[in-house]
Amino acid sequence: MDYKEALDYLYSLRRFGIKPGVRRIKMLLELLGNPQDSLNVVHVAGTNGKGSTVAFISSILKEAGYRVGTYISPHLIDFTERMTINGLQIKEEVVVEILNKIRPHITEVANSKFGSPTFFEVVTAMAFVYFKQQKVDFAVLEVGLGGENDATNVVKPLVSVITNSDYDHMDILGNDITSIAKEDAGIIKENGFVVTAAEGEALDVIKKIGEEKRARIYQIGRDIKYEFVNSDLKWQRFNVKGIFSESDNLKIPLLGKYQLINASCAVGAIEILRFYDIEISDESIRKGLENTFWPGRFEIVQDAPMVVLDGAHNHLAAKRLKEALMEVLEKKDKLILVIGIMKDKEVEKIVKELAPLAYKVVATSPKTPRATTSHDLREIVVKFNKNISVVEDVETALELALSEAKENDIVCVTGSLYTVGEARKFLL
Repeated sequence: MDYKEALDYLYSLRRFGIKPGVRRIKMLLELLGNPQDSLNVVHVAGTNGKGSTVAFISSILKEAGYRVGTYISPHLIDFTERMTINGLQIKEEVVVEILNKIRPHITEVANSKFGSPTFFEVVTAMAFVYFKQQKVDFAVLEVGLGGENDATNVVKPLVSVITNSDYDHMDILGNDITSIAKEDAGIIKENGFVVTAAEGEALDVIKKIGEEKRARIYQIGRDIKYEFVNSDLKWQRFNVKGIFSESDNLKIPLLGKYQLINASCAVGAIEILRFYDIEISDESIRKGLENTFWPGRFEIVQDAPMVVLDGAHNHLAAKRLKEALMEVLEKKDKLILVIGIMKDKEVEKIVKELAPLAYKVVATSPKTPRATTSHDLREIVVKFNKNISVVEDVETALELALSEAKENDIVCVTGSLYTVGEARKFLL
């Protein structure tokens, strides 16, 4: 089996869709000798910001001299982005080698009463095998969907992080904040440590489940406080008063005020490692935050005109992107929005936040059957912005936007990580 055949096999598992629950992956991992049990895990859940928080935590641990495995989803361009060690993606031949090793066990699970493991379950198992093989000091894991019933929720983490709970994937997680927060809070372990930036009803749910499990919960805004200092188009500066120490004038390259919350979650998680006699220096925290790289999240890939890539794919993310764009637009002229959204998302709510900001909207559709067609998207966009073009594919949509943008304008590509991934591949 070569790499292309390996990917074809993995993607063929997508026909089984998303099947919540951990019975299949538990059986698969048992057959593999439970590689996840040997890992020091930081586990990150939440509706938005979990990927950025994972990136901050991994970067700090790497800066402190550790060998850090990072598991994220989805990938923007290449499958190998899903598993990295100190920022280096897994090699294609190692993907093949690990899949060959576990494939007989996948068949064994498929033939059991639990049925076939899903794409995400198999890839998660591969990550655990890879990180154990590579003897990582830490594994920083991003939850795929929800928490309690997610394939990553088979670990015994040193610390669990829940960034926030908001409306997304309601068909699976439930139609109200209580149900979604309950699912997210499923990653809390008995006597565990938790950092959360959740608020209101979601926070109440997380605290209740934390109490039931005798977990220690540290809240952003109560136990970990941050203060915005200033920002430009390269850095945001802020102060943090953490659980044990204070740091002034920290810098992050990820823009948007909400990233200060994600960075504060990361600092909190790093501080909690002290309870395990793992002490990370303030200098490692400072440098780790500065050196964080997280593509596709308010990522500026070009100046004059400025091109921003942001994978905002639900209502809360769109609100946050709107705030960030409004800040940047104070120093710029016009915004041209290139947007492509999955049809299972709150399409109208996302469009309503972003389309009125734009001088022009280019409705497009990434190459996935899950995407809203560009023509269907147009019908929604036109309610909020009449200056609209419809372009079938992302690459041509971006070309059109760039051809119309002046030097002091912004072109923002958003709506989905699929849309952003295709744009990033074209631009870079």
